[in-house]
Amino acid sequence: MWQATTDFGVVHPLIYFECRGGGGPIMETLPIIVNDSDFGAIEIAPINDPAIRQQAKEYLATASIQVVYLPILPIIIENLGLGSADETKRAAAQTRLRTLIDEAIDFNSPMAMITGPLDPGADQREGVVARLVEDIQQLCDYASAKSTKQLLHLTFENFDRDIEKKRVIGPTVEAVAMADAVDRTNFGLTIDLSHLPLINETPEHALKTAAPHLIHAHIGNCVIDHPDSPLYGDFHPRFGHPLGRNDLPEVIDYLHQLNAVNYWERARERLGIKPILTMELKTNTGENPQAVLANGKRTFARAWAEVMA
Repeated sequence: MWQATTDFGVVHPLIYFECRGGGGPIMETLPIIVNDSDFGAIEIAPINDPAIRQQAKEYLATASIQVVYLPILPIIIENLGLGSADETKRAAAQTRLRTLIDEAIDFNSPMAMITGPLDPGADQREGVVARLVEDIQQLCDYASAKSTKQLLHLTFENFDRDIEKKRVIGPTVEAVAMADAVDRTNFGLTIDLSHLPLINETPEHALKTAAPHLIHAHIGNCVIDHPDSPLYGDFHPRFGHPLGRNDLPEVIDYLHQLNAVNYWERARERLGIKPILTMELKTNTGENPQAVLANGKRTFARAWAEVMA
Protein backbone atom coordinates (compact mmCIF):
# COMPACT_ATOMS: atom_id res chain seq x y z
CA MET A 1 0.00 0.00 0.00
CA TRP A 2 0.97 3.64 -0.42
CA GLN A 3 1.21 4.55 3.28
CA ALA A 4 4.89 3.62 3.49
CA THR A 5 5.72 5.99 0.63
CA THR A 6 3.28 8.90 0.66
CA ASP A 7 0.56 10.60 2.66
CA PHE A 8 -2.42 10.57 0.32
CA GLY A 9 -4.56 13.66 0.72
CA VAL A 10 -7.69 15.46 -0.42
CA VAL A 11 -8.55 19.13 -0.98
CA HIS A 12 -11.36 19.61 1.53
CA PRO A 13 -12.83 22.88 0.11
CA LEU A 14 -13.39 21.34 -3.31
CA ILE A 15 -15.14 18.21 -2.10
CA TYR A 16 -17.10 20.52 0.21
CA PHE A 17 -17.19 23.59 -2.01
CA GLU A 18 -19.24 25.64 0.44
CA CYS A 19 -16.10 25.78 2.63
CA ARG A 20 -13.93 27.32 -0.11
CA GLY A 21 -14.31 30.87 1.20
CA GLY A 22 -13.35 30.00 4.77
CA GLY A 23 -16.84 29.46 6.13
CA GLY A 24 -19.52 26.79 5.74
CA PRO A 25 -19.83 23.45 7.53
CA ILE A 26 -16.13 23.04 8.28
CA MET A 27 -16.32 21.09 11.51
CA GLU A 28 -19.24 19.03 10.19
CA THR A 29 -17.34 17.87 7.09
CA LEU A 30 -13.73 17.54 8.26
CA PRO A 31 -14.47 14.27 10.13
CA ILE A 32 -15.61 12.55 6.94
CA ILE A 33 -12.06 12.86 5.62
CA VAL A 34 -10.08 12.84 8.83
CA ASN A 35 -11.72 9.70 10.23
CA ASP A 36 -10.73 7.77 7.10
CA SER A 37 -7.25 6.48 7.90
CA ASP A 38 -6.46 6.02 4.20
CA PHE A 39 -5.96 9.79 4.12
CA GLY A 40 -2.68 10.94 5.63
CA ALA A 41 -3.02 14.56 4.52
CA ILE A 42 -5.70 17.18 4.04
CA GLU A 43 -5.62 20.57 2.32
CA ILE A 44 -7.78 23.23 3.94
CA ALA A 45 -8.94 26.74 3.10
CA PRO A 46 -7.97 29.49 5.55
CA ILE A 47 -10.75 29.58 8.15
CA ASN A 48 -12.37 32.95 8.84
CA ASP A 49 -13.75 32.42 12.35
CA PRO A 50 -10.90 32.27 14.90
CA ALA A 51 -12.90 29.99 17.20
CA ILE A 52 -13.62 27.48 14.42
CA ARG A 53 -10.01 27.78 13.27
CA GLN A 54 -8.87 26.78 16.75
CA GLN A 55 -11.31 23.86 16.84
CA ALA A 56 -10.08 22.66 13.45
CA LYS A 57 -6.43 22.97 14.51
CA GLU A 58 -6.99 20.90 17.66
CA TYR A 59 -9.06 18.32 15.80
CA LEU A 60 -6.52 17.85 13.02
CA ALA A 61 -3.64 17.66 15.48
CA THR A 62 -5.47 14.96 17.43
CA ALA A 63 -5.91 12.95 14.23
CA SER A 64 -2.18 13.11 13.37
CA ILE A 65 -2.85 14.18 9.78
CA GLN A 66 -0.63 16.45 7.66
CA VAL A 67 -2.24 19.80 6.86
CA VAL A 68 -1.49 21.79 3.70
CA TYR A 69 -2.76 25.35 4.06
CA LEU A 70 -4.29 27.11 1.05
CA PRO A 71 -3.58 30.85 0.83
CA ILE A 72 -3.97 30.21 -2.89
CA LEU A 73 -7.73 30.47 -2.41
CA PRO A 74 -7.72 34.07 -1.07
CA ILE A 75 -5.18 34.97 -3.78
CA ILE A 76 -7.73 33.86 -6.39
CA ILE A 77 -11.01 34.78 -4.68
CA GLU A 78 -9.87 38.18 -3.36
CA ASN A 79 -7.63 38.94 -6.36
CA LEU A 80 -4.70 39.81 -4.12
CA GLY A 81 -2.18 42.09 -5.76
CA LEU A 82 1.02 40.07 -5.71
CA GLY A 83 3.38 41.54 -8.30
CA SER A 84 1.12 44.53 -8.86
CA ALA A 85 2.46 47.81 -10.22
CA ASP A 86 0.18 49.44 -7.64
CA GLU A 87 2.33 49.48 -4.51
CA THR A 88 -0.70 49.89 -2.24
CA LYS A 89 -2.26 46.69 -3.59
CA ARG A 90 1.08 44.94 -3.43
CA ALA A 91 1.60 45.91 0.22
CA ALA A 92 -1.95 44.82 1.09
CA ALA A 93 -1.27 41.42 -0.48
CA GLN A 94 1.88 41.05 1.63
CA THR A 95 -0.02 41.89 4.80
CA ARG A 96 -2.86 39.49 4.04
CA LEU A 97 -0.51 36.64 3.10
CA ARG A 98 1.70 37.10 6.14
CA THR A 99 -1.37 36.64 8.31
CA LEU A 100 -2.18 33.43 6.41
CA ILE A 101 1.41 32.24 6.80
CA ASP A 102 1.05 32.77 10.56
CA GLU A 103 -2.09 30.63 10.48
CA ALA A 104 -0.35 27.90 8.48
CA ILE A 105 2.48 27.80 11.00
CA ASP A 106 -0.07 27.60 13.81
CA PHE A 107 -1.48 24.48 12.11
CA ASN A 108 2.08 23.09 11.94
CA SER A 109 1.66 22.86 8.17
CA PRO A 110 4.65 21.74 6.13
CA MET A 111 3.38 23.66 3.09
CA ALA A 112 1.25 26.65 2.17
CA MET A 113 0.17 26.85 -1.45
CA ILE A 114 0.24 30.08 -3.47
CA THR A 115 -0.05 31.19 -7.09
CA GLY A 116 0.52 34.30 -9.15
CA PRO A 117 -1.86 37.08 -10.21
CA LEU A 118 -3.90 37.27 -13.37
CA ASP A 119 -1.90 37.59 -16.57
CA PRO A 120 -1.70 41.27 -17.57
CA GLY A 121 -0.76 40.46 -21.17
CA ALA A 122 2.56 39.95 -22.90
CA ASP A 123 3.59 43.61 -22.77
CA GLN A 124 3.39 43.82 -18.96
CA ARG A 125 4.18 40.22 -18.01
CA GLU A 126 7.91 40.64 -17.45
CA GLY A 127 7.42 43.42 -14.91
CA VAL A 128 4.71 41.53 -13.01
CA VAL A 129 6.86 38.40 -12.80
CA ALA A 130 9.88 40.37 -11.56
CA ARG A 131 7.79 41.95 -8.80
CA LEU A 132 6.16 38.59 -8.05
CA VAL A 133 9.61 37.07 -7.48
CA GLU A 134 10.44 39.84 -5.00
CA ASP A 135 7.11 39.36 -3.21
CA ILE A 136 7.60 35.61 -2.92
CA GLN A 137 11.14 36.08 -1.62
CA GLN A 138 9.78 38.32 1.14
CA LEU A 139 7.06 35.81 1.99
CA CYS A 140 9.54 32.93 2.09
CA ASP A 141 11.86 34.90 4.35
CA TYR A 142 8.94 35.76 6.61
CA ALA A 143 7.85 32.12 6.77
CA SER A 144 11.38 31.01 7.54
CA ALA A 145 11.74 33.54 10.36
CA LYS A 146 8.37 32.67 11.89
CA SER A 147 8.52 28.87 11.57
CA THR A 148 8.85 27.02 14.85
CA LYS A 149 8.34 23.23 14.93
CA GLN A 150 9.06 22.73 11.25
CA LEU A 151 9.98 24.99 8.34
CA LEU A 152 6.94 26.19 6.40
CA HIS A 153 7.50 25.85 2.65
CA LEU A 154 5.60 27.91 0.11
CA THR A 155 4.63 25.85 -2.90
CA PHE A 156 3.59 27.52 -6.15
CA GLU A 157 0.98 26.11 -8.52
CA ASN A 158 1.01 27.15 -12.18
CA PHE A 159 -2.25 27.44 -14.13
CA ASP A 160 -3.44 28.02 -17.66
CA ARG A 161 -2.90 31.47 -19.13
CA ASP A 162 -5.65 31.55 -21.76
CA ILE A 163 -8.38 29.03 -20.86
CA GLU A 164 -10.05 29.79 -17.55
CA LYS A 165 -7.77 30.71 -14.58
CA LYS A 166 -5.59 32.90 -16.86
CA ARG A 167 -2.70 33.41 -14.41
CA VAL A 168 0.61 35.07 -15.21
CA ILE A 169 2.67 31.87 -14.80
CA GLY A 170 1.45 29.22 -17.21
CA PRO A 171 4.03 26.89 -18.80
CA THR A 172 6.03 24.78 -16.37
CA VAL A 173 9.30 26.05 -17.83
CA GLU A 174 8.29 29.56 -16.72
CA ALA A 175 7.39 28.31 -13.25
CA VAL A 176 10.85 26.76 -13.00
CA ALA A 177 12.53 29.97 -14.16
CA MET A 178 10.58 31.86 -11.50
CA ALA A 179 11.58 29.32 -8.83
CA ASP A 180 15.22 29.66 -9.89
CA ALA A 181 14.91 33.43 -9.44
CA VAL A 182 13.19 33.15 -6.04
CA ASP A 183 16.07 30.96 -4.88
CA ARG A 184 14.80 30.11 -1.39
CA THR A 185 15.18 26.75 0.35
CA ASN A 186 11.57 26.91 1.53
CA PHE A 187 10.09 27.49 -1.93
CA GLY A 188 9.05 24.87 -4.46
CA LEU A 189 6.49 23.86 -7.05
CA THR A 190 3.27 21.88 -7.14
CA ILE A 191 2.53 20.04 -10.37
CA ASP A 192 -1.15 19.23 -10.84
CA LEU A 193 -2.19 16.52 -13.30
CA SER A 194 -5.49 18.32 -13.90
CA HIS A 195 -3.72 21.45 -15.16
CA LEU A 196 -1.53 19.72 -17.70
CA PRO A 197 -4.09 19.37 -20.52
CA LEU A 198 -4.94 23.05 -19.98
CA ILE A 199 -1.32 24.10 -20.58
CA ASN A 200 -0.78 21.51 -23.32
CA GLU A 201 1.87 19.56 -21.42
CA THR A 202 2.40 15.89 -20.66
CA PRO A 203 3.19 14.55 -17.18
CA GLU A 204 6.60 13.45 -18.45
CA HIS A 205 7.48 16.94 -19.68
CA ALA A 206 6.05 18.84 -16.71
CA LEU A 207 7.53 16.62 -14.00
CA LYS A 208 10.97 16.36 -15.61
CA THR A 209 11.05 20.12 -16.10
CA ALA A 210 9.92 20.86 -12.55
CA ALA A 211 11.94 18.10 -10.85
CA PRO A 212 14.61 20.33 -9.22
CA HIS A 213 11.86 22.33 -7.48
CA LEU A 214 9.09 19.72 -7.18
CA ILE A 215 7.83 19.41 -3.59
CA HIS A 216 4.13 18.64 -4.00
CA ALA A 217 1.88 16.75 -6.42
CA HIS A 218 -1.84 16.80 -7.24
CA ILE A 219 -4.01 14.43 -9.24
CA GLY A 220 -7.30 15.55 -10.75
CA ASN A 221 -9.37 15.99 -13.87
CA CYS A 222 -10.33 18.90 -16.14
CA VAL A 223 -12.53 19.75 -19.12
CA ILE A 224 -10.87 21.29 -22.17
CA ASP A 225 -12.59 19.72 -25.19
CA HIS A 226 -16.05 21.18 -24.43
CA PRO A 227 -15.82 24.98 -24.18
CA ASP A 228 -19.60 25.34 -23.81
CA SER A 229 -19.64 23.25 -20.62
CA PRO A 230 -19.87 25.02 -17.23
CA LEU A 231 -17.00 22.71 -16.22
CA TYR A 232 -14.71 24.07 -18.97
CA GLY A 233 -11.33 24.86 -17.46
CA ASP A 234 -9.93 24.09 -14.04
CA PHE A 235 -13.06 22.79 -12.26
CA HIS A 236 -11.82 19.33 -11.30
CA PRO A 237 -14.71 17.00 -12.15
CA ARG A 238 -14.55 13.45 -10.83
CA PHE A 239 -12.32 10.95 -12.57
CA GLY A 240 -14.05 9.37 -15.54
CA HIS A 241 -16.41 12.30 -16.10
CA PRO A 242 -17.71 11.99 -19.69
CA LEU A 243 -16.39 15.46 -20.60
CA GLY A 244 -13.08 15.14 -18.76
CA ARG A 245 -9.54 14.36 -19.89
CA ASN A 246 -8.19 12.32 -16.97
CA ASP A 247 -9.11 8.91 -15.62
CA LEU A 248 -7.27 5.80 -14.44
CA PRO A 249 -4.81 5.57 -17.41
CA GLU A 250 -3.71 9.18 -16.94
CA VAL A 251 -3.25 8.73 -13.18
CA ILE A 252 -1.19 5.59 -13.85
CA ASP A 253 1.04 7.52 -16.27
CA TYR A 254 1.40 10.38 -13.78
CA LEU A 255 2.52 7.99 -11.03
CA HIS A 256 5.03 6.40 -13.41
CA GLN A 257 6.45 9.84 -14.17
CA LEU A 258 6.62 10.74 -10.45
CA ASN A 259 8.68 7.59 -9.98
CA ALA A 260 10.88 8.50 -12.94
CA VAL A 261 11.90 11.84 -11.35
CA ASN A 262 12.30 10.31 -7.86
CA TYR A 263 9.56 12.55 -6.49
CA TRP A 264 9.12 10.62 -3.26
CA GLU A 265 12.79 10.79 -2.30
CA ARG A 266 13.28 14.38 -3.49
CA ALA A 267 10.23 15.69 -1.62
CA ARG A 268 11.11 13.81 1.55
CA GLU A 269 14.62 15.25 1.48
CA ARG A 270 13.46 18.80 0.77
CA LEU A 271 10.58 18.91 3.25
CA GLY A 272 11.76 16.57 5.98
CA ILE A 273 8.36 14.85 6.00
CA LYS A 274 6.60 12.03 4.22
CA PRO A 275 5.79 13.40 0.74
CA ILE A 276 2.20 14.31 -0.02
CA LEU A 277 0.12 13.36 -3.06
CA THR A 278 -3.31 14.99 -3.05
CA MET A 279 -6.42 14.40 -5.10
CA GLU A 280 -8.26 17.54 -6.13
CA LEU A 281 -11.83 16.73 -7.11
CA LYS A 282 -14.89 18.99 -6.94
CA THR A 283 -18.39 17.90 -6.07
CA ASN A 284 -20.57 19.27 -8.86
CA THR A 285 -24.33 19.75 -9.08
CA GLY A 286 -26.28 16.56 -8.41
CA GLU A 287 -23.26 14.66 -7.04
CA ASN A 288 -22.73 13.31 -3.54
CA PRO A 289 -19.47 14.46 -1.85
CA GLN A 290 -18.79 11.04 -0.34
CA ALA A 291 -19.28 9.36 -3.72
CA VAL A 292 -16.78 11.80 -5.25
CA LEU A 293 -14.35 11.04 -2.42
CA ALA A 294 -14.75 7.32 -3.09
CA ASN A 295 -14.27 7.89 -6.83
CA GLY A 296 -10.93 9.60 -6.23
CA LYS A 297 -9.69 7.12 -3.68
CA ARG A 298 -10.57 4.10 -5.80
CA THR A 299 -8.92 5.63 -8.86
CA PHE A 300 -5.76 6.38 -6.90
CA ALA A 301 -5.70 2.94 -5.22
CA ARG A 302 -6.11 1.15 -8.54
CA ALA A 303 -3.40 3.27 -10.17
CA TRP A 304 -1.02 2.74 -7.24
CA ALA A 305 -1.56 -1.02 -7.32
CA GLU A 306 -0.84 -1.05 -11.07
CA VAL A 307 2.30 1.09 -10.86
CA MET A 308 3.77 -0.30 -7.68
CA ALA A 309 3.02 -4.00 -8.35
